[in-house]
Amino acid sequence: MAQTETTEAYADDTPLLELFGDTARTRIISALLGSDLDLNASELARQAGIARPTLYDHLEDLGNLGVLAVSRETAQGKRYQLAEGELGEQLQRTEGVVLRNLLEAEDEL
Repeated sequence: MAQTETTEAYADDTPLLELFGDTARTRIISALLGSDLDLNASELARQAGIARPTLYDHLEDLGNLGVLAVSRETAQGKRYQLAEGELGEQLQRTEGVVLRNLLEAEDEL
């Protein structure tokens, strides 16, 4: 019998999931925050732990909101990254503050 390999998505158990709940958009944002590279749709969906059709349901809205940007287009398709600017910076800061608060709360236990 073949074994199925299970891998944890980057977005699993990230600070923003703790703050905003486990939604597809939160997972996408967490995956973008966790990557220093631009990601194609398959990579982004895998890092977010969601299906590609679910990712495609949110790409346009997240782009319009200024959360993600198309960094470049390749023969394999578009590549995405966290958008530069105030919202991207705020999301990075928010993730850091939430992480710090979670760690402090854990230390108090």
